[in-house]
Amino acid sequence: MSNTYSQRDLAQLDNELARLQEIESYEILDTLPEQEYDDIALLSAQICNTPMSTVAIVDESRKWHKAKYGLDKEYVPRDFAICSHTICDDKMLIVEDTHKHDVFKHIGIVNNPPYVRFYAGVPLINEAGHALGTLCVIDTKPNSLTQYQQQALQALARQTMALLELRKALAISQHLEKRVTEQNRQLKALSQTDELTNLFNRRVLDRELSRELKRSKRYGGEFSLLMMDVDNFKQLNDSQGHATGDLALIAIANLLKQESRDTDFCIRFGGDEFMLLMSNTNAKQAQDIACRIRQRVAQHQGVLVDLTLSIGVAHIEQFDLSECDILKLADQGLYRAKRQGRNQTVLMTPTFVDL
Repeated sequence: MSNTYSQRDLAQLDNELARLQEIESYEILDTLPEQEYDDIALLSAQICNTPMSTVAIVDESRKWHKAKYGLDKEYVPRDFAICSHTICDDKMLIVEDTHKHDVFKHIGIVNNPPYVRFYAGVPLINEAGHALGTLCVIDTKPNSLTQYQQQALQALARQTMALLELRKALAISQHLEKRVTEQNRQLKALSQTDELTNLFNRRVLDRELSRELKRSKRYGGEFSLLMMDVDNFKQLNDSQGHATGDLALIAIANLLKQESRDTDFCIRFGGDEFMLLMSNTNAKQAQDIACRIRQRVAQHQGVLVDLTLSIGVAHIEQFDLSECDILKLADQGLYRAKRQGRNQTVLMTPTFVDL
C-alpha cells in the first residue's frame, strides 16, 4: 500500500488544519453555557418541532455542544455524529429517516442513545469560508421540515454565526488591549530603569524625592537619602577596561538591592554614583545601612576587590527644604567623606550645614 498522498488529500488536510485554527481563534471551546446560545437551541427545537437540538463546534476529535436542548452530553466523538458530515458542505443537511440512509444507518448516534432517526443541520460557516460547527435539530422518530422551518433554522444559524463573530472580535480586542498594556508597562519600565544595572534612574529619584518630601510635610516623620560614589573608579576603568568597570557597577547595584527594603528606591544617579532613598528612617538606621553597604563593598572578594564606597547620608526631619536642598545636603556629605580619606560615611542634617 502506498503511503503517498494525492493532491486532493493534501488539499483536504490543509483545509482541515486551517479550519481547526479558525476554531481556536474564537476561544469558545469548553466555555461555560451562555443564555444567547441556549435560546437559539430552544427556538430551533420549538420551531422545528423536535425534542432535541444543539449548537455545536466540531473540533479535531469531537462534536462539542456550546448549547443543547433535550440532551445531557457535553460532547460526542466526532465520528459518532452526523454533524461531522454536515461541516463538509455549505448547505443544510436533512435526513428524514436515518434507518433508510446508506451512510447514517450505521453511525454511532443512530445505534446508540439518543437513537437519532431524524436529523437536520446547518453548517456554521465563518467569513473565511470554514465550517466551525453546526446548528442542528434531531428526533428519535422519522420527521421532516417545512420550507418555513428550514428557512427559520438557517436564519437562526446565521444569528449563531453572528454571535460567534462578535465573540471573536471581542477576544481580538481584549488581546490587543493586553498587548498595548504590556507594551506600555515595558516602555514605562524602560523609561525609569538604568539599562546597565536595572536600578531606577534619575527620573525616578526626582519623582520619588518630591513625593517623599510632600508626604513627610503632610504626615510628619523622617527620611534619609544616601549618595554613594565608587572610590577610584576611574583608575579601575583605565587599568582593566570599561567592561570590568561595568561588572563592578552591576555588583554594587546587586548589593544595594540586597541591603535595601522593598519600600526603598535604589537608583543609579549617573556614572559611578548611586542613591538610596529610604522613607520612615531615622538617622541611626540610615547610618547603619550606609555602613553595612560600605563594608560589604570593601569586603567583596569578586570583581569589587580593592574598591570602596564613600557615602553621604542626608537625614531629613524638618521639611522647609526643597528637593535641590536635599540633594545638595547629600552631596556635601559625600564630599566630606571623600575629603576625609574615602571609604567613609558622613551623616548630614540641615542644622549642620548652610544650604
